[in-house]
Amino acid sequence: MLKPIYDSSKGKMRVAGLVSGSGSSFRTIIEQQIQMQDKGGCPYEVVGIFSDNPKCKGLDMGREFNVSVFVNGIRAFYEKRGKKITDKQVREEYDKETIKLFGPVKPDFLAYAGYVWATTAPIVNAYIGVNAHPADLSIEKDGRRAYAGANGVRDALLGGESEVRSSLHLVTTQVDGGPILLISEPVPVDKNSGMSLEEASRFYLKPLNDMTRKLFPRVVKDIAEGAYRRDEKGLLYYGDTPIPKGVRL
Repeated sequence: MLKPIYDSSKGKMRVAGLVSGSGSSFRTIIEQQIQMQDKGGCPYEVVGIFSDNPKCKGLDMGREFNVSVFVNGIRAFYEKRGKKITDKQVREEYDKETIKLFGPVKPDFLAYAGYVWATTAPIVNAYIGVNAHPADLSIEKDGRRAYAGANGVRDALLGGESEVRSSLHLVTTQVDGGPILLISEPVPVDKNSGMSLEEASRFYLKPLNDMTRKLFPRVVKDIAEGAYRRDEKGLLYYGDTPIPKGVRL
């Protein structure tokens, strides 16, 4: 028996965004909500925005769209404890505080829109979460996702790929390791461009980020409507179609 990731019979899915930059990906989720409401209704409702950076520009959306804003400076949090930013035990404490901050708005779903990816079990277990990654996570080498991690675009170029894609996946405690939901259309790679690796990485990151901004609201809507489902083994389906490596556009 297939069960939806989110049970739409509970009502509108309550969505919160985790942002650390401009928040442009999360903005598209809010804008889609407004557009759908104007046309008769939206299956989700944006209820909060959180950032680990007090200077995050994306927090301005709270005032613009009348959405609750929550901030907890992550660097100050670590400095107070005298620990490095890579300390997972402190990160677990930090994620527990994030859950407490979200208490008043009671989200069902978190959109990791440009957020730090190293999340821990408390927050992963508390909420459904989706992250965007600027590489094709379905490509595997030696039994592992070849382009997971902080340098997905660069690694794909180093790997000799003739095209690059972005992926949206469910969040787990494993970096970029969750089940894949959606993979973007391809961006062809010009191997004779003459660009350095760093120049090419920046060049291809832009169109991949642009695709992410289009696909994120689509995934949120589909999850809210119950389109993504799981079987008793946890394998993903889109409707009745199995998607072991996500929906590929």
